[in-house]
Amino acid sequence: MTKAKWIWIGFLAILYAGFWAWYGGNGDPLTEAEGEELLSRMEQMYDLDRDEAPAGSMLRNLTDMIPRDDGREFYAVNLETRKQGPEAIAAEEEYTGRVVPLLLARGSHPVFLSEPAGLMLGEYGKEIDRVAVIRYRSLRDLIDMILDPEMVDAREYKYGALEHTEVFITRPTLTFVQVRLIVGLALLILAWAGLAAIGRREKRSSRDNPAG
Repeated sequence: MTKAKWIWIGFLAILYAGFWAWYGGNGDPLTEAEGEELLSRMEQMYDLDRDEAPAGSMLRNLTDMIPRDDGREFYAVNLETRKQGPEAIAAEEEYTGRVVPLLLARGSHPVFLSEPAGLMLGEYGKEIDRVAVIRYRSLRDLIDMILDPEMVDAREYKYGALEHTEVFITRPTLTFVQVRLIVGLALLILAWAGLAAIGRREKRSSRDNPAG
């Protein structure tokens, strides 16, 4: 194989290794000291007290989750009731524009977004306008994002867009959302196409310069 082909393969291998490192999902759990420091920062930033936080609040739930953290990726399932009207739509667009870059910077991203088409069982679904599933690289990344000043500023747009939201954390028993595999296959296809293009160029160069 020629030098040009090796360079191309090496470039894609480095690209995939960089993606793998960024995507993560198998980090170290939060230590007790680290968790305490993050919670204290959250109390100060949001002017809250974890001991007085009501049941169901984010601060109370995160306080309970930190001791059980395993450092792995997880999915947050958001059950949303949206506000209506042009102001709510504008607030939602602004919130999305601010939050998505914060997610991507931490190896996190939406994986599913859907609006209900009807009820099949139960009544609670009548209150839900949208279901959103977000992949987070780790609990550490989630809390770090909550503490980002940009996220603090974005809260007003979230409240302007949503009437109510319920969020719970899951780790899938079975999933077909294989981002690492999809990216790997895409790079394999790109590698094949690049090698073929390099091969054609080298053949043309050889024909044009037979003495070279």
